[in-house]
Amino acid sequence: MIAKVMRGSDTHGLLRYLYGPGRANEHIDPHLVGAWRPLGVPDPGRSPDAALATLARRLDQFVSPGSRARHVWHCAIRVAHGDRPLTDPEWHTVARRIAAAGGVAPHGDPRGCRWVAVRHDGAESHHIHLVATLKRQDDTRPDIHNDALRLRDECRAIEHHLGLRATGPSNGTSDRLPKRGEVEKALRRGRTEPARVLLAREVRTAAVTARDEDEFFSLLEGEGVLLHRRTDGAELLGYAVALPDDRNPTGEPVWLSGSTLAPELSLPRLRRRFAAAAPPEPGVGAARAWARLRRCLDEAHQRTPGDTMGRRAETASALSDAFTAIAAAAPPPMRPALRAAADTWQQAGRLPCPTQQHPQAARLRDAARTLVRAAGTPGTEDVRAVLALLDTLAADLAEWYTAQRWVPQRHRADLTRTHLAGVDVEEPWAEGTGP
Repeated sequence: MIAKVMRGSDTHGLLRYLYGPGRANEHIDPHLVGAWRPLGVPDPGRSPDAALATLARRLDQFVSPGSRARHVWHCAIRVAHGDRPLTDPEWHTVARRIAAAGGVAPHGDPRGCRWVAVRHDGAESHHIHLVATLKRQDDTRPDIHNDALRLRDECRAIEHHLGLRATGPSNGTSDRLPKRGEVEKALRRGRTEPARVLLAREVRTAAVTARDEDEFFSLLEGEGVLLHRRTDGAELLGYAVALPDDRNPTGEPVWLSGSTLAPELSLPRLRRRFAAAAPPEPGVGAARAWARLRRCLDEAHQRTPGDTMGRRAETASALSDAFTAIAAAAPPPMRPALRAAADTWQQAGRLPCPTQQHPQAARLRDAARTLVRAAGTPGTEDVRAVLALLDTLAADLAEWYTAQRWVPQRHRADLTRTHLAGVDVEEPWAEGTGP
């Protein structure tokens, strides 16, 4: 269960949106499942006589006109994909617990802030929106300090109470997901994926391929990615990328910095990567490159007794390079499923603990770089063997994540294996192992 807090200044406007069809007709059957009092609160979703303006006026009753800057506390609460839909009484309980945990309406306090919870159902999501106004009914301000942290803990307790999928504590390793506006913009442009996802994939592939900073930027520009270098005099401080057709209302490119795409794609992290990279071996064909990666994956699978948490974390991170390289170098019919696996593994390989560099992981990264630079097309058996080793390593690391209670990484590792299982190695392609 995820609870995301937002702030606003227009109670009536927010209610109008929540009781309306939504931006893409995704608001199915909006109706009230909870409020600051059990009776007497109008529900525009169930009664045609209940006016939105009346409900907004009652929510704003204790908010003076001069203090309405960001006075609306808006919390969207949704269950994980695949969880069962909750009943209205269950959502009512969730809403009361979230209102209390957030500090807007503590349990047993009749003078807390006024709030309502509106339920939405749809094919892809079951969720509620909790709307509160930040003025208590005794004319004082509520204590909402650190509300996001308190809500995270409360969501975990609710998951346990209702038997929902455990999402685990936040550990700073989550992917930066596209916002709804980015998704809708991509659909309007005829793209199947938002610009953020496409750019992250292009930047990550260039990082795995390049031997140094200059080649990294050259590879991006060669793929048609717009590039902005942030400098201080002659010193390069950072970079940002954009798609040529992704523009803001004034026609300027929508720039995203490397660190915004993913922490490992920031310029300082990329510089550390390039400094540790071995010089690429020229003229390597597909057969040798896939065989080398196969040996390195097999070596990574053969753990040694001296393995530390940091070494295993570095291996998991290096495995991200292998996934990225394979998705770029595999025969075209296999690439969609492999790209999904590579994208999914990025969080599985990003762990909430320090990494410790070691030669085995370095060899795996070098093998990934060699693969994506190699000429020729791989043979079926090479691909099948590498995918089997990837699945085995992902399964081993998933068990380790479970032991460490790294729930997001375990979930991502399992999902990666699902994507791998969908790769059709029997798909015919023109085989040729290259030099």
